[in-house]
Amino acid sequence: MASKVKAVIFDWAGTTVDYGCVAPVKGFIDGFRSIGRDITNEMARKPMGLAKIDHTRAIAAMLPEPISEEQILKAYEVFEATLLDDIERHCDVKDYVTKTVAALRKQGIRIGSTTGYTSKMMAKVIPKAAEQGYFPDYCIAPDQVAKGRPYPYMIWKNLMYFGISDPGEAVKVGDTAADIEEGKNAGCRTVGIIMGSSELGLTRDEVAALSAEELKTKKALAAAAYYKAGADYIIDDMSELSDVIADIDRRLAQNAPRKLMTPGPLSTRASVKRAMLADHCTWDDEYKEITTSVMNDITQISADDNYATVLLQGSGTYAVEAMINCLCRKKEKILFLVNGEYGKRMLTVAEASRRNCEYLDFDMTRPIDIKKFEKKLKKDKDTAAVAFVHCETTTGVINPLEEITKLAKSCGKKVFIDAMSSFAAYEIDMPGLDIDALAASSNKCLEGLPGLSFVIAKKDLLEKSRGQSYSHSLDLFGQYEGLYAAAGKFRFTSPTNVLLALRQALDDYKQEGGLPARRARYMENHRTLVDGLEKHGIRPVTAPEHRSYIITTFELGSIDFPSLYAALKSKGFIIYPGKLTSMPAFRLGNIGDVYPSDMARLAEIIGEYVRAESIPVSEPDS
Repeated sequence: MASKVKAVIFDWAGTTVDYGCVAPVKGFIDGFRSIGRDITNEMARKPMGLAKIDHTRAIAAMLPEPISEEQILKAYEVFEATLLDDIERHCDVKDYVTKTVAALRKQGIRIGSTTGYTSKMMAKVIPKAAEQGYFPDYCIAPDQVAKGRPYPYMIWKNLMYFGISDPGEAVKVGDTAADIEEGKNAGCRTVGIIMGSSELGLTRDEVAALSAEELKTKKALAAAAYYKAGADYIIDDMSELSDVIADIDRRLAQNAPRKLMTPGPLSTRASVKRAMLADHCTWDDEYKEITTSVMNDITQISADDNYATVLLQGSGTYAVEAMINCLCRKKEKILFLVNGEYGKRMLTVAEASRRNCEYLDFDMTRPIDIKKFEKKLKKDKDTAAVAFVHCETTTGVINPLEEITKLAKSCGKKVFIDAMSSFAAYEIDMPGLDIDALAASSNKCLEGLPGLSFVIAKKDLLEKSRGQSYSHSLDLFGQYEGLYAAAGKFRFTSPTNVLLALRQALDDYKQEGGLPARRARYMENHRTLVDGLEKHGIRPVTAPEHRSYIITTFELGSIDFPSLYAALKSKGFIIYPGKLTSMPAFRLGNIGDVYPSDMARLAEIIGEYVRAESIPVSEPDS
């Protein structure tokens, strides 16, 4: 079976030939002796893997007394002469190399190479290795690029030669820290080899003379050097490389590019993922400034300066629980309007906290009934607060937020909204509607990553909520006080990388054009998907006037969901199972880094699946 790894790029001396990387050592010792400087084997080996002129300069930098550039060039000249005289005696191909390379080629993997040797030196090495059955498809030396290791240029030349655009599909194998650094800088996975390496620094005879314990200690030191340099894998010898390639194949398959047609987590832009690569300390003023900017930007999407955004470590449910438990007084009665699983979850949170609550239940495929709600309000005068889900992702129904809120506020009730799936894609005028608080999260329409949620609430309500929470970690007032009094410092450990991703997601949100542009894209995604699937007789379970453009639930009919899921995953799309109890269904999200062309392709693939499986579906509308 063909491998997802497209190329393996080997070093030469110490990796594929010259057990112990012996040839260069004598040359460096002779070179420096010629200018009156004695160096040790360890000094000669330490910079191994660099281009040999750079290697010479690195040794010179280790000398107790500085030497001139002229002396360095003289030492290099003697090194080169000694090496060229001696190099052909050190071209023995190492154990398992030819067999491993043959196995890699059978999987369609190209064999490349880089080196610290010059092209003149390699002209002697390559034919000798070929006589023993080892011959890479491509070889390049540092004098053929702008700079040698640890710069990535030699690896990139290999990839260009092989026509490989993604360095993640290539693996660099070497025997020095410089090899590993070269691979990391090129964007490849890297493998450090221990036995016969320059890093181990032992000939076969020297290895044989060691006790098992002594060898174990030296191998551990070599492995530590590779690990410090950033190696992804560390192996004893080349016989283990095939297993490494198999594991990389598994990881590449596991992390293959795919479109998440879900309402969060969802497909995220490369810029958001890249933003996570920096490390920050939560106490650092720069990081606290980033945190504060995130809170301010979120507030401005739907609220004004009378409101504050309080970030919470955790999923959206954490924010819902914090909002309910902190912003309602312990004896105040909360009325939950429930028309889906996420409304039920709000109710579950309140019941688990022993809050004074009751609920109105509605059809999952329809919005909350305003008349039924009004009747309840008039009957129960002791209700203090109303809570509901804006976009109920069980079916994709959009509830009439403005009507519900105006009715509740006209009766003097506080209003709490789960806006998890609608925030930043629907207009929510919190000050205009006098909404008390809403809960949402980073990994929905803001297109960030899971791990951060937030509550936007009236400041005066927050400031009156001291001591109302049943939970210490989900104490919204405690979090609010910490974040704002300490200028962006979380009470407990902040998910720093997720917050950095959210900062970038907010920047991208602005770059796209804010709410109007994002809403327009999602609406077009929704239209394209619904129209495309209706051509194949697959219809939404909700009426057009009740559907959100965030997520849509479709009738599953006689389609087997696991089979459909597997078929779509093989084509790069991930879908959601249904949550309806009244009929089999599946759900497709329209949000995230997806576009109408993606929705058209998804509908096409589902149509192909239905036809291939001969599944009876409803006749499409004419």
